[in-house]
Amino acid sequence: MSGCELNDDRPSPVISWHAYDGTEVIRYSVLNYTYNPLWPELIWSKFKLETLRVAYANIYQPICIKTLKQHLKKEKNILMRKEHPRVRLIQKTDRDTGGATVSCLATGFYPRHVNLTMLRDGQPITEQELTLGEVLPNGDGTYQLRRSLSVSEEELKEKHHYTCTVTHLSLNNKLDVSWEPEDDPDSLFITVVIVLVLIVALTPFFAAFIICKRRHRGSQTSIKPVYTAAQRTED
Repeated sequence: MSGCELNDDRPSPVISWHAYDGTEVIRYSVLNYTYNPLWPELIWSKFKLETLRVAYANIYQPICIKTLKQHLKKEKNILMRKEHPRVRLIQKTDRDTGGATVSCLATGFYPRHVNLTMLRDGQPITEQELTLGEVLPNGDGTYQLRRSLSVSEEELKEKHHYTCTVTHLSLNNKLDVSWEPEDDPDSLFITVVIVLVLIVALTPFFAAFIICKRRHRGSQTSIKPVYTAAQRTED
């Protein structure tokens, strides 16, 4: 396989890779030459190296760069486009350990280079604590990247604030998405049960109180004097 690169209109030397049975045995460029020492028959002579250097510099290099520029001009709208990432923080509870996995997913972005950082209470989380995924292609020509953090049950109780920060060429400013652990669903369930038990237990007392109140009002009404208007007769 042979190829070249065009970085900011600066052409790179043509590079050639040779492999056998999944193992790279030769990598050659105008700048350096490497080979597998277990295969001495692959070592090129000085004359062959000089011949290849001249051929690569004067023939293959111009052709490769010219072809790259033609493709770039033809597909410029596609290759030079900018698609901003969609970022989500996903939390998945582990029922066995009581902990959780917090994942930051950035997807739908182009070009492929992106910076994704996870923060804990505003401080960057070291890469040693994270499960680092690779930049993967989507079916629509964009890319995605994922970072994951395992959070123990004890750490969940500390209520840390987690943030996913993404910077990309398509964004004017960095994009932050935050997540904070919610209350434990088991403790919430226990609280609801306790409230219901209290309501059931106190219902008879409320009923007795209301009955006594009504009886008290009824007794007051029964002893209240009743006045009737006197009949008047004309003289």
